[in-house]
Amino acid sequence: MGNCFCVSERRDQTKPILWTVSSKLPVITDARVERYMLDLTDATGHRGLPAEFMPTLLEMEALAERTHFPTVGPLVGRTLCMNAGLIGARRIVDLGCGFGYSSMWLAAAAGAGAKVICVDTNADNIERAKAFHARAGLHVDFEYRCTDALDFLELDPGPFDVVVCDVEKELYPRVGRLATERLRPGGLYMAASALWYGKVCVYGTTWDAWTSSVHQHNDWLFSQPNLFSQIVDQGDGLLVTVRRS
Repeated sequence: MGNCFCVSERRDQTKPILWTVSSKLPVITDARVERYMLDLTDATGHRGLPAEFMPTLLEMEALAERTHFPTVGPLVGRTLCMNAGLIGARRIVDLGCGFGYSSMWLAAAAGAGAKVICVDTNADNIERAKAFHARAGLHVDFEYRCTDALDFLELDPGPFDVVVCDVEKELYPRVGRLATERLRPGGLYMAASALWYGKVCVYGTTWDAWTSSVHQHNDWLFSQPNLFSQIVDQGDGLLVTVRRS
């Protein structure tokens, strides 16, 4: 990731919260704005969740910080949770689930009896996700697939209520197309890192391959008449697409 760095975060209000690359690239969200939103959620982002749910989330966030593992963080997690809850999602796919952080927020929205399918190519990540999810005590049917996101989508026609994408960026264009084809009408596709450190916002420069892939992904989704898309300028940009009825 070159000279990218991640600074954390919630307990030091003088430090920036966001990923950044250089002063030439835009900051996604002012650190004061994110600080205020975190303050509203009891400084952890977890206010409104069941009390027994919070220790596991805090443990996962501590692991991410200690190992520099990229997760969406609590503010984007809340947005995933709210969006999935608003449409009453019952069948959810988390592509590039890592050790299951996003899956936790999605499961909290879906509630008892729902299914959350966690997909990752790293077997160690899958095992960690299983352990975290078991400790959280969620009454959700978790399913784990150690496979490539494209292979999963090509083999499973859906329909899904929600598909979340946080995979390798060169896969974004193909994942976006396959995932939205498998949504039920009114279903949601949500992709993390849709602004890619602000790189996609800087025109007149030579984009690297991953930046070009993220832009192609975004551009295609916004161009489709059967989809309605928006990018939430939160975290590193969260693209939200709804499949029209």
